[in-house]
Amino acid sequence: MISAVRIVIIAYTASFRVPNFVAHQLTLSVPPLSTIYGLLSAAAGQWVLPGNVEWLAYRCDYEGKAMDLEAIMTVERSKPDNPAKIVGRNVIEREFLVMPRLTLYLPPKWEDYFRKPRYPLLLGRTQDVASVESITPVTLEPVEEGEVSGVLLPLELVMNNRNRVDAWLQNLPIAFTAEPERRLLGVKIFGVVDSRREPAFVQTSGWLVRDSLDKTVVPIYKREWVTQAIMK
Repeated sequence: MISAVRIVIIAYTASFRVPNFVAHQLTLSVPPLSTIYGLLSAAAGQWVLPGNVEWLAYRCDYEGKAMDLEAIMTVERSKPDNPAKIVGRNVIEREFLVMPRLTLYLPPKWEDYFRKPRYPLLLGRTQDVASVESITPVTLEPVEEGEVSGVLLPLELVMNNRNRVDAWLQNLPIAFTAEPERRLLGVKIFGVVDSRREPAFVQTSGWLVRDSLDKTVVPIYKREWVTQAIMK
């Protein structure tokens, strides 16, 4: 059994950009791991890397999707110290989630950070401002099978013949270094299991945990797996 805190984060909108789309921006229905580490960094008031987090687990659901038009300004500098000048403007379509709800499981020591976050919590872009709806101590029970929804599954779980997974495969960022470099630390292929589709039935050892209160099953990302994924 694992002692944990369940943190429910809500917002009016969320946007988790699908990589490699430029003129038309689609959103993932579940945030990548890099977004979760960004949330932890905002709450703690300092940059949080995978090595700083013993484990984490999460799922995301939402009420719907919508499209918006967004103006993109192109800027450039003639020299690094010169002020930036706007040199172009373009309008693109951007998809976003409506009324998202992120359920985040963390070790108990993270509770204080989310009770008084140091910086604003965002579910994507600066306009996707979020708030903490509830914080609840729970126990997570390791299980070897269950139905999961609104989660990311590593490719090895999606491709396992024992599992029945309908997922959207994407190569997603795991983490970034702190600004100003913002260097990508690693990417990995995940299957996005949308909360508004049929749940995926997964059988595996060491990957799944069940919430002791509401019986939700989610994959758990342990520090050892994440750091190894970054090193590859």
